[in-house]
Amino acid sequence: MHTSRKRLCRPILSLSLAAALLAQPVLAAGPPAAPQGWTSPFSDVAQGDWYYPFVAVLNSQGVIAGYPDGRFGPQDAVSAGAALVMVLKAAGCGDLEPLQDAHFAASYANYAVSRGWLTWDEIPDDLNGAVPRLFVAQLAAKALGLEPAEGGSSPFADVDDGYVTALQKNGIVNGSIQDGVRVFCPESSITRAEVSAIVWQVQEYANHIHFGSHTLDILPGVPVNAWDADAFQNLDGRMTYTGQGAEPSLGVDVSSYQGEIDWEAVAGDGIDFAMVRAGGRYYGKDSGTIYGDARFLDNVRGASEAGLEVGVYFFSQAVSVEEAEEEARFVLDLLKDCDITGPVVFDWENISNAPARTDGVDSATLTAAANAFCSLVEEEGYQPMIYFNRYIAYLLYDLEGVAQYPFWLAQYSDTPDFHYNFQMWQYTDAGQVAGIQGKADLNLRLLPW
Repeated sequence: MHTSRKRLCRPILSLSLAAALLAQPVLAAGPPAAPQGWTSPFSDVAQGDWYYPFVAVLNSQGVIAGYPDGRFGPQDAVSAGAALVMVLKAAGCGDLEPLQDAHFAASYANYAVSRGWLTWDEIPDDLNGAVPRLFVAQLAAKALGLEPAEGGSSPFADVDDGYVTALQKNGIVNGSIQDGVRVFCPESSITRAEVSAIVWQVQEYANHIHFGSHTLDILPGVPVNAWDADAFQNLDGRMTYTGQGAEPSLGVDVSSYQGEIDWEAVAGDGIDFAMVRAGGRYYGKDSGTIYGDARFLDNVRGASEAGLEVGVYFFSQAVSVEEAEEEARFVLDLLKDCDITGPVVFDWENISNAPARTDGVDSATLTAAANAFCSLVEEEGYQPMIYFNRYIAYLLYDLEGVAQYPFWLAQYSDTPDFHYNFQMWQYTDAGQVAGIQGKADLNLRLLPW
């Protein structure tokens, strides 16, 4: 904890001081524009007030309201109940049904506790009483899914809290400068005007995708991930999903690198399906030749005879629509001798550890190539699918352009945090499966093919 002489923390009342709270925001260059046609319903909120645009946007969205007497009360201390409602709505929880004969914020308090963002001991007994800044900051950070910052000094002279630091690093709060040092005033109350600015910034953060150092717009044409993160369960290295709306099954993906596989042993070890590599394209700068996987037919037949469902994938290094179509035709020719029930997957990957012919392929070309491959596969009566990791999905694909096909996500973690919907998840490349020597890729299929 930082130590300093006691400071009198003054509320931010002017535009210049308010800007200190939101200095150098990550998601916006300045305050929002008031919605066109919005007229202030509050007697104490007028154009020219520094908090006017924040109040305008949030009031028009139903996130904040005023008092029955027509005031907003910008300099009033925000109550615990109002803070709960505003922060949770801004973070995306939506309108919650009020609890009968209870405080208007009681359902939001229940929701925060159910999500693990607060404990009942942390919620003030008097929801109408003032709430300290630290309460608002910690709630906002947890509701946004931010991990507390570790291992670094606090940017504030009067508080060393990981959640407050995380908010500052993401441009949501910045404190104020007093006597030449930056302070947050964690135990001071926060005004309704101030909290409006913070809540707007919380909403802006929640309405974007954050991937590494990248802040991305949410694509309206791509279905959103509706899986419950808490329902993914890793039981002794085997992933399952316990939530509603899924029919989970476990699978492996294999190639000639696994050598000879005992498929009966694989099936006996709880594996339900196999994704088998059909082949690929060499990625060397001067190469680009297509090759078939040496064990493709053996793996397809072995998996099928062991009772597994079978799909196939092709390791693409296409740099044009024409090459993607060539790859699709290559796979379709192989499938004439096979009986598969699973998807045919376009697996385009970037090569991070070596020069590759695909370096510099732009989003439009990659998206068009994926569509070309999948279209030919679909014409032949197979289910096309697209495989990617988050980097390729977020930064290379135009996902709106391929949203008509199911996604196979690669993310090695205990919980997938990909923003968009996916049907299958490759969750490790270090699994252990009877019948396969060495490490194996394991996949959780959430919906039937």
